[in-house]
Amino acid sequence: MGTKRALHRVAALAVTGLVVSVGAVSCTSTEFIQEPPGQPTDRASGAVPAGAIGVCKREGTKRPPVVSEKLWEHAKPCTTKTPEKYIRLGYSDKDDPGVEAQNEQILAALREGPKEDGGNNQFVAMLRGVRQRSLDIPSLRYRVSRDTTSAGACDFTYMLNTMGKSREKIERDACTAEVYDSEERKEVCLFDKPEGLWLTSGWACLMNVRALGSDQSCHRLCAYDDYCARQVSCAGADVDLLLCAMGVCLPEQTGLY
Repeated sequence: MGTKRALHRVAALAVTGLVVSVGAVSCTSTEFIQEPPGQPTDRASGAVPAGAIGVCKREGTKRPPVVSEKLWEHAKPCTTKTPEKYIRLGYSDKDDPGVEAQNEQILAALREGPKEDGGNNQFVAMLRGVRQRSLDIPSLRYRVSRDTTSAGACDFTYMLNTMGKSREKIERDACTAEVYDSEERKEVCLFDKPEGLWLTSGWACLMNVRALGSDQSCHRLCAYDDYCARQVSCAGADVDLLLCAMGVCLPEQTGLY
């Protein structure tokens, strides 16, 4: 019996000790460790956030005639560290002494382009001249090599007019292409002239700037018109060439026009 009482006494003491221990722990104050500030968001740091399109301006160049003045002022210079996917802005009359006159010819043809009566003929005639001159300019030559091999001229007027009307119904927004302004820390319109907006009415699908099937597909912009859709593969490379000739050079396209 003495042994059993001793064992009960030891067990009781152990339980009492455990209760005291738990009570002591529960009574201690909670200690909070001060954490350092987290990393700023992309927009807060001025970096281009995921999903947005970045731009930079080439050193020693002039503002493209169809690009917003404010965006041009805010764009940072292109460097070796600038991501390849950024759009390079700016043209130089040092590299191409005739570029000013060519820009006037392009803008004149873009103003006439929407006209159903003769607009496409004037546009195509201008385009032939740009292609020929671009063969002598290293930064443009490789874009001409990607030109369409179709037998006939593309119907830019029909395609871009159709896309422009479809965009108005889908987007209800005059801006055809948004890029990230790192100074204002928001997306802004890349083009601010009617000529540039008409040429880029099919921006999202023609220039392959977003994955096929997201945002605006070419078939949707063409209002599911097969004739318009056939012009996309015919005209895509030429639109890319014209933009770069004016100083809006997109990254090399990897998708199909």
